Amino acid sequence: MRYTTENRGLFMVVEESGMQFEFPDGGTTVKFDDDPFYRNKFNKFPASKGVDFISDSKNTIAFIEVKNCTGHEGDNRWRIAPNNQKRDTAHTSHEVGERESLDIEIPQKVAMTLAALCGVSSFGDRKESLDQLAEIAKAVFEKNFSQTEKKKLVILVLEGNFGTFTRPKSAIMSELQRSIMRKMQWLDCKVSVVDSNTYNKKIFRIVS
Repeated sequence: MRYTTENRGLFMVVEESGMQFEFPDGGTTVKFDDDPFYRNKFNKFPASKGVDFISDSKNTIAFIEVKNCTGHEGDNRWRIAPNNQKRDTAHTSHEVGERESLDIEIPQKVAMTLAALCGVSSFGDRKESLDQLAEIAKAVFEKNFSQTEKKKLVILVLEGNFGTFTRPKSAIMSELQRSIMRKMQWLDCKVSVVDSNTYNKKIFRIVS
């Protein structure tokens, strides 16, 4: 991670999938798989996974997953069809195996991310909890997670030219969003599927 300054203040810059994201300073943003607790503890759990970023600010806690498929849309079209409808029929050069379409993968990653937050908080004040992930865990489990003014957001950033002549990308994203929302009813949250043209700049900014 690095920091950049602008007239409006200080921003933290994190990179994922060839994209750069700016998060306003003043909150806490964790690149989940770079966190020491994830690398040294949670990653030892078989099939462990999690979202790319967790961002805690004054008004929101956001679980953010980035899928930059630009230039590789053909290999990823099966992933944008809800409920694995095309996993076994769509052409792809990748080994699909037991992988899931995005509407299944995202809720799974959010659930496991929350499990990791529960895990890091279980260490109390011991050294395992003295990192940024522990700060997020405190916001989730000890402070504001259940307060209605603290919005819980699940955001999928989907880059790639998936639109066709008969079906625009906006319709594909809307269908994905609805399917993820149905699978996220166990969490009081708002689900958004966005790209670099439609995302909410109050949460983060895509700079490249």
